[in-house]
Amino acid sequence: MGLKMSEEGFVDINLLIQKVKEKYPWVKQEFVEKMVREDQKGRFEIQNNQIGARYGHSLEVSPTLPLAEIDVLYHGTSEETSQRILKEGLKPTGRKKVHLSSTIEDAIAVGRRKTENPVILKIDTKRALAEGIRIEKASEKVYVVQEILKEFISIYIS
Repeated sequence: MGLKMSEEGFVDINLLIQKVKEKYPWVKQEFVEKMVREDQKGRFEIQNNQIGARYGHSLEVSPTLPLAEIDVLYHGTSEETSQRILKEGLKPTGRKKVHLSSTIEDAIAVGRRKTENPVILKIDTKRALAEGIRIEKASEKVYVVQEILKEFISIYIS
């Protein structure tokens, strides 16, 4: 897109809007602010007239996120993938970090993008954090981590 991005993944909101207007002339700052405010997953944030994504980056950026303060997180996936994760651990595929859900319902919704009947994996976040794994809070619903070792993962049984 040709915008200068900070190391943390932020760009000047005015420059972004100028670029977007080249294709969508009707876009105004109010629209962008509303999109950020109403995004249910909390993907974006605006700080000091800069806009950036909190997570989901496929670019080399290093957003500063707080450490998780939660005992358990969840990951929805297919049966086949769950078996591999239980053997090898949870690693990012196509992204820089693994996304974890704060609720079972959100993990089910994520898993349904891959399969009709997702398997929900339970992550022992408390133990993983105690062992030095950095799990970060990206939003109220989404947490990110570089990798989760298999010893912190089990199948969630309701």
